[in-house]
Amino acid sequence: MIRVPAVAVIIENPQGEFLMLLRDDKPTISFPNHWSLAGGKVEEGETPDAAAHRELLEEIGIDLEISLWKRYDRRHPFAIVDQHVYLGKIDVPLESLTLGEGQEMRFFKPCEIENIKIAFEFDALFEEYFLLNTNNLHKS
Repeated sequence: MIRVPAVAVIIENPQGEFLMLLRDDKPTISFPNHWSLAGGKVEEGETPDAAAHRELLEEIGIDLEISLWKRYDRRHPFAIVDQHVYLGKIDVPLESLTLGEGQEMRFFKPCEIENIKIAFEFDALFEEYFLLNTNNLHKS
C-alpha cells in the first residue's frame, strides 16, 4: 500500500475554541459535508512544514506560527496516510479570515466538537489533545 504524507493544523483562539472548516458537499470527495481541520496533502518535493503553511494560506488566508505536535499513520481506503499534526494559536476574529476551501469555517468550543460530524477521524485527535491539556493543567 502506498504512503501519502498529509498535514492538519489544530488552531486555537484565546477563548479556547478551535477552528474547523466544513468540507464541500460533493459526493466525489472524502467526507463530504463534514467538519475538518485546515490541512491537506503534502505536494511532491514539499516538506510537511511548508505544506502546513501553504494549506493555511490557501484555506483560511493567513499564515501562523505552528509547531509539530504529533505524527501517526492514518488508514485510508487506498493508502496509508503519514499524518503530521501541527498546533497553532490565533488571535484574530473569524471575519478577518478568508475561506479559501469548503462551505464555511467557524470556531467551536470543545464541548461542541463531540456533536458534529468530523472528517478523517480527527475527533480522536481532539480527544487526545483535550486529555493531554487537562492532564497538563492538573500537573501545574
